[in-house]
Amino acid sequence: MATNASIICKFSDGTVGYLRNDITLDAATEVKTDASGLVNQAGGLSVGQAFQGKTLTHAAVKIQTDNATTGSFGYASIIGVAGNIIGAIQGSGTNGAGLPRLKRPVPMMTGVKINVFAQAVGDAVQYASCAMYCASGKVEIFQGLAVDATDVSMVSVVSGSTLGEALVNQTVVCYYTTYPATNGLADTGIADGVNALFAEDAQGQLKAMMYTTKGNADPDLVSYVEDSFRVLQNDTLTLRANV
Repeated sequence: MATNASIICKFSDGTVGYLRNDITLDAATEVKTDASGLVNQAGGLSVGQAFQGKTLTHAAVKIQTDNATTGSFGYASIIGVAGNIIGAIQGSGTNGAGLPRLKRPVPMMTGVKINVFAQAVGDAVQYASCAMYCASGKVEIFQGLAVDATDVSMVSVVSGSTLGEALVNQTVVCYYTTYPATNGLADTGIADGVNALFAEDAQGQLKAMMYTTKGNADPDLVSYVEDSFRVLQNDTLTLRANV
């Protein structure tokens, strides 16, 4: 079954854009302007090229799997011309609805693109994703593939850096998290899994705990959690699941 991601984009001047194409599950895939010919726009263009000079203020992602409702949103990143993450977008599965304002507006220029990561809901270990905004405006997305009853350090989807390496001396102000296992992170009880992602300092002291969502709620998009904590160099973000 094919899976596609669609993105509704709204810009500060009132312009609306529609991005949509097939994506590969369990991999970040760029989503470009819809090329079906069903809407009046040029298709197959990166968002920055298609809307050059505009400012993106609102966006939402929907994951659709053909003849199924198993498609699950993991994260969506706005990638800048230097290859860094300059924004994150909320999303959901087939029945998700809404068009939220971005945490920070993003100027469009050639080279800017949007990547989407999606999975299929299933009773198995999955990728956990966490998109974070900092008070400085810096944005980072962390991810890790769960291993049953094992601590997994989540790392930047761009650089592979840990939480402390990627956001040293930054203050996180909000985040959203996803994990699309059928029965959540701690599937088989409290002995081997923790039903939240957790940030710790070098001494193992907790700095934050983050419940996850499957990423295909009806009708809500993945929501940001307003939370604040300072990141130091050796801090980590950990995923521990059991199935």
